[in-house]
This record gives sequence, C-alpha cells and structure tokens, in this order.
Amino acid sequence: MAAEMTGRERILAAMRREIPDRVPVSPRIGAYLVAYYGSSSLARHIQAAQEFGFDICLPVANPIPTFIHGPSLTYRFVPPEVRIVQEVTEQDGGVRVRRTFETPAGKLSDDTFLAPGGREYGVSPSPVHNETLIKDASDLDRLRYILPDPTQPNVHDYHESNRLIGDLGIAEMTFNLPLDHFLGDARGMAQLMMDYYLDRPFFDRLFTFFQEYGQTVLKAALEQGVRYVFATWYYGSLSAGWSPAIFREVFVPLMRQQAELIHRYDGIYHIYDDGKMMRTLGDYVDAGADVVETLTPPPVGDVDLAEAKRLYGDRVCLKGWTDLLYVIKMGTAQQVVDAVRYALEVAAPGGGFILGTSDSIREGTPLENVRAYFEAAHKYGRYT
Repeated sequence: MAAEMTGRERILAAMRREIPDRVPVSPRIGAYLVAYYGSSSLARHIQAAQEFGFDICLPVANPIPTFIHGPSLTYRFVPPEVRIVQEVTEQDGGVRVRRTFETPAGKLSDDTFLAPGGREYGVSPSPVHNETLIKDASDLDRLRYILPDPTQPNVHDYHESNRLIGDLGIAEMTFNLPLDHFLGDARGMAQLMMDYYLDRPFFDRLFTFFQEYGQTVLKAALEQGVRYVFATWYYGSLSAGWSPAIFREVFVPLMRQQAELIHRYDGIYHIYDDGKMMRTLGDYVDAGADVVETLTPPPVGDVDLAEAKRLYGDRVCLKGWTDLLYVIKMGTAQQVVDAVRYALEVAAPGGGFILGTSDSIREGTPLENVRAYFEAAHKYGRYT
C-alpha cells in the first residue's frame, strides 16, 4: 500500500498521471459552501476540506480583471486620459449598467443587465449584454486604452492562496483569455458566430488581438512563478453552439499555443469545459492539456467515462464526472455512492484520475448526499 500523501502531493501525482495513495477527491463546491457556511471564500474551502476530507484544487482570481464580464464601479487600471461615464439603475431586482469610455481613439460603450443572485437566476447569474463593447474593427484600437497592462498580471492571490492552502492541495491561476468573459462578452457569442461566416477577416482579427494579449499576460504570470493554470474554454464548447469543425479549426490552435508556453515553464495546463465534451475530448488532449474537466455525464453532458479512460487515460488526467444535479442533489445517498464507486472502478486504474463533479455542488443539496459522496470516495478510492 502506498505511503500516506498530503492533499497537495496527491493532486499533483494524479495530474502527472502517477498513482497516488488514493484517488484525489476534489469537487467543485463553491455554490454549496455559500449556503452551508455563508461564503465560498478560500478560508471556507479550507474549512470544508478539513470537515469533509477532500483535496483542494481551487481556481483563484484571474490575473487580469474581467470587467468586460461584470461592470465594476472602479477602474484603477484605466489611464487618466480615458473619461468614464457610468450609469447604474435598478431593474427587476438587479442593476442595469450603462458605460461609456471616451478614449483618445474614440468612444466605446456597452449596456449590461446584472441579475440578482440567489433567486431564479441561481447563485451567480451571468450578465445579459444588451449592447457589447466591440461593434466594429475600429473598437479594437479603443479597447487597448481600457484593458489592463498585460505585462503586470496580479499573481498575488495565486501565491498567497497556495501558501494558505499548504499541504491540503493547490490553488490554480484562473485564465479566461482569449474567449471566456473577454472576447465572448466584448463582442457577444451570437455575433461572433455570425462573424465567422459573414466577416471572417474581422473574426480572425478579433481572436488574434485577444490571443496575443492573453499570451502576454500568461508569459508574465509564468515568469512570476505561476505553475498551475486553470484555463476555461466553456464559451468555446459544443454546448455553446460551435461546431466540432470550427472548434478544431479556431480554438485548438489557440489552446496549443497556451499549452506550449505553460510547458516551457514546467507548468500544468488544466482545461475546463462544463459542456458536452465527448467529441472534443481528444482535441483537448491533442492541444496539450495535462488535465481535462468536467467530463459531464448524460443527460446534461455526453461523456462516457469508461470510454474516455480507455481512449485518453494514458495521455491526460481526467477530473470531474459525478452528476451534481440528478445524482448528488436530486438522487438518494445510495445513488451517490453507486455513482462514485462506478467512477472509481472505471477511471482510477493506472492513476491519472481526480474524482470531482460536473460543476459546483449546488445549494439545496442534502447534507446526507454530500457526506455520502466523500465517504464513498474514501472507501473505494484507495490504491492497493
């Protein structure tokens, strides 16, 4: 039997496709902690890891503020030559934010509705963009004035979080560029999809702009000691509406550029997609991912975990899978145990598996089911 490992050792061993003492169990749990503890802060994740007995693998703040995604009342990084006019009004229990940025190259404007959290929209509603920042090619020249300096990423949260987590696990730097919460919101997903067909040169220019900006951010962060990168690609998912052909033509080369840069610094490239992944899982692997998540099963997703392990288990660490909604939240405790046991039986052999969830365990999930999830993971997840 393998010697007892720390959570940090266990997570890293699995990410490197080695065999740890037991399968790491590291669900996304932030939404549940908001209801359980009243907060999903780092301190509460540490508390939960100690209470339930799981290994922390936690994405922390993006090195560049995603103010395009959620309008902020402060813009400390915007230069003084840019005049900002922001109007905030109440609407349907939430707020509507209208912004104008008057730059030396001209005006940028947008209009966003931020729905209230904790109601029918869920704990963390996505903004509704009534008007997006980018309308035409000239807006890219204006956008340069309001994006933060890419050579000065904020990596303090990453390093401080790893210090506080210690042996319980690792913190990863969240990295959304070029698409998630940046280009996808600044232009709008539906408009981007039309751009692909109606104005391909503009489409390519948009992605080149945000990818080059992102690579500069990423390189600067790596040079400041970041080694674990949590790169999100759910805006590029098939579930978002892209075809497999466009996914492979447009997004995979961008992922490959990210992977090559991260690996140049001996880093770990962790790709997150919470949509349907079975047809693109091999593309993520070919792009250079070290870890892929969430592997959502039917009916919400389409991942056959046993087949994913058979096809890619020797090339990538698989993370996630357990259905947060129909099993953990709405199922019985025995159904939770059965799902966990199945996942461990088919994906644990040979290492390279982290038991997780199809997204964050949600508020309203019975505590009995949450405890059953962790107890089953410990009971059935040990390597012998």
